[in-house]
Amino acid sequence: MNKDLQQDKAIRHLACNPSHTQAWDENHQSTTVAEESQKLLLNKKDEYLKELAKIAQQYPPLSRERQLALTRLVNGIMQYGKLFHPQRSQFSAAIYQEIYEEAHQELLLYICQNINKYDPERGSVMTWVNFLFSRRFFQEAIRKIFYQQRVPQILVTDSYNFVEPESEPDITERLKEYINSDPENLFKRKRMAKCPVVNFQALAQRRISGKTWKKISAEFGVKIPTISIFYYRSIKKFSSQLKEYCMKDVI
Repeated sequence: MNKDLQQDKAIRHLACNPSHTQAWDENHQSTTVAEESQKLLLNKKDEYLKELAKIAQQYPPLSRERQLALTRLVNGIMQYGKLFHPQRSQFSAAIYQEIYEEAHQELLLYICQNINKYDPERGSVMTWVNFLFSRRFFQEAIRKIFYQQRVPQILVTDSYNFVEPESEPDITERLKEYINSDPENLFKRKRMAKCPVVNFQALAQRRISGKTWKKISAEFGVKIPTISIFYYRSIKKFSSQLKEYCMKDVI
């Protein structure tokens, strides 16, 4: 039986069984109503946030009315809005959460201080917010956490290219020298509790040489999230020593 005959038979069956037809119509209508309701709800949320932004813009900074509107706006963004999650696959879960929270806090502060920069005619509040979040504050959070100075940057990047080209070779060589010599045995002694064969010196040497986490994970038999979290936490722990050694006489 071809598809046309099957379709014709199905239509005849529905026509001969009004109860089935009614059930199909009600189900179809229910789905349509649910979709429309969802659209209306989203539109209402967008309009609600937009109105709060307009209200805040009407009052001078530090006024009670403006602060109240901003408080409701921020709460609305957190409750109703859907912030983007950019570059999620490029960091371990723990590091990503740290970056995300840092960017989130800076974003909300910016909104409160610069609400007049929002133009209601150009789009919804969440369009503006997500643009700022992904294009500006998330990138700034990465730099703030990992790249406050150039030394940690060399240790944690493979593909972001934030290092200044003219300074990278000199600093990288200093960094290699310091990690390889490890004069105080700090880096060798920093070991993973669950896998003592893994220490910070070994990981740093491999990362500087360009090895990927996939290869390092396979070499030591430790999952990528586990070994990368240990590595990033070690960088934070030794950050001051690394900067002091590598940046002297350079800046």
